[in-house]
Parts: sequence; C-alpha cells; structure tokens
Amino acid sequence: MDFAFALLAGHGGRAAAAIWATLILLALFALAGLALPSGVLRPRQISAWLADSAAQKRAETRRRAAAATESIRYAEEIAVVAHGAANTAERRREECQEAQARTQQAWQAYQDADAALTRARGAAAYATPAGEADSDEHAARARALRRSAQVAHRRGDLSDSQLLDALTHRNGWDPTLHPVLQEFALARAAVAHRFAAYQDRLNAEDAAWQAAGVATAAIRSLRTEVIAAEARAEAARSALPHKARPARSGRRAQATA
Repeated sequence: MDFAFALLAGHGGRAAAAIWATLILLALFALAGLALPSGVLRPRQISAWLADSAAQKRAETRRRAAAATESIRYAEEIAVVAHGAANTAERRREECQEAQARTQQAWQAYQDADAALTRARGAAAYATPAGEADSDEHAARARALRRSAQVAHRRGDLSDSQLLDALTHRNGWDPTLHPVLQEFALARAAVAHRFAAYQDRLNAEDAAWQAAGVATAAIRSLRTEVIAAEARAEAARSALPHKARPARSGRRAQATA
C-alpha cells in the first residue's frame, strides 16, 4: 500500500516538473513573440528579421567605427597643429629676446651719440673762425664735411637720407662752416638719428612681445583642444568591439616628439 502511494507520488512529481517546464517554454516563446516586430510570426519572417537586425547592427558598428576613426584622425591632426604652434611660440620668445637686445644696443648708441653731442657743443662754443674763408678753404671744408658724413654713415650715426642731404648741402648742411661747427652739426644729426632708431627698436620690441602673447594664448587653447579631442577619440574607440576598433597611427607620436 505504501509502495503504491510512493509510486503514484513519484509519477505525480515528474508530471508536475513536466508541466512547469512546459509553462516556462511557453513563457519564453511568448516573450520572444513580444520582442518580435508586429507581423513577424512565421519562421521565414523571423529569419529575415534576424538577418536584417544583424545587418543593422553591423552597419551601426561600421558607422561608429568610422566616427571613431574620424575622432582619432582629428585628435592626431590637432596635436600636429599644437606642436607647430608650440614651435612658433618658442620662436616668438626668441624674437622677443633678440628684439630686447637690439633695443638695449640702440639705447646705448643713442647715449653715446648724446655724449658726443655734449662734447661737440662745448667745442663749438669756443670755436673762433679766423676771418673770412677763401674759395680754397671752402672747398677744403666741403671735402671735410663729405668725409666726416661718410664716416658717420658707415658708423651708423647718419641715415641714408641724412647722408644724402649732407653730400648735397641740403636741409641746413652748410659746407662753408668751420670744421668744428660742422662736427657739431654732425653730432646733432647723429643724436636725432640714434634716437629715432631707438624708438623704432622699442616699437619692434613691443610688437614682438604682443606676437609672443598671441602665440602663447594660441598654444594654450590648442593644448586644451588636444586633451578634449584625445578624450573623445578614446571614448569612441573604447565603445567599439575589440575587433572593430581602429588602430592609432603614429602621427601624434611624431608630432609630439
């Protein structure tokens, strides 16, 4: 009696398990049916839907891979631009130092010319030309003026236009003056030229510093963009399947070397 009851109970347990398994399979089929698009019920339709879904996934993967490749390309190109901007900024800093050195040289030349003018002014104050010079003396003074002007020009104390005025006796250049007074005139012209040259150097130095500031601001902006571009490229690359990830080229390594 007990044996028969146990047998029936065993058959009942297997039946219950079979029923539960059947219910689970039906539930899975129902869920799969709910996941299918509307109207996709037959096996051929399901196969076509699966093939289309796989094709769409492959197309999406290719699209994302192309976008990642473009992001990597942009990051590498902006890195190259940043490297070039860094070189430009370095050259601008070197130009600033050179311009500063030229400004200091021009200032020293102006001070030397001013000191020479002070000496020439003192000598001119005591110059006492003896009588009226004759024609030969005038010719000698003209030659002396020409030689002194040419020497001053070679020394950098006179500009080209000042030399031309001295040689052609224009704009206040008088070849008949006493040699001491001619030296005084040359000294005044030298001071004017040296001071103008100093002003030009000073303006050039200011322009060099401004250019250096622009270059420095540009490199800072580009470096920020490089960091952001590299982060976007790496995020896009990491989001792809391993086999679909585009390879990095060596352009960035060459740009930052």
